[in-house]
Amino acid sequence: MNTSTSHILVPAPVGIVRQILLEPTELAEWNPAFRSVKGPAQALIGRRYPLVARGALRGHWEYLSIGESLIEGRWEVPGLTETNSWSLVSRDEGTHVTHSFTHQGGLAALLRPSFAGVADLRLDRLAERARRRAQA
Repeated sequence: MNTSTSHILVPAPVGIVRQILLEPTELAEWNPAFRSVKGPAQALIGRRYPLVARGALRGHWEYLSIGESLIEGRWEVPGLTETNSWSLVSRDEGTHVTHSFTHQGGLAALLRPSFAGVADLRLDRLAERARRRAQA
């Protein structure tokens, strides 16, 4: 099992960050693990959104819980399951976001070195997307 946690101060209000996290069909635009995510644009708990991950692996994304300050999800492809969370705390300067994930499965063990720094990369891309949206 591989676990990673990182955090960042995003220069945008909680509402904007939360909205980005709840746009399932746009996750691939900023999450480097995904090539595409299909399905309805609305975030629904338990709904399986078909995805294509890096390496052309097919699987699905789903929201496990959607709260005001915590969003939890899971995605699966053959040999790898990721369970993740996004914690949002409002600050005067923006939103403090903590992102954690855990990987399980044979492919996860094999790819463990390639996931080093992924939490930071996701947070950087999320922050940039939120910053642009806040300035619009």
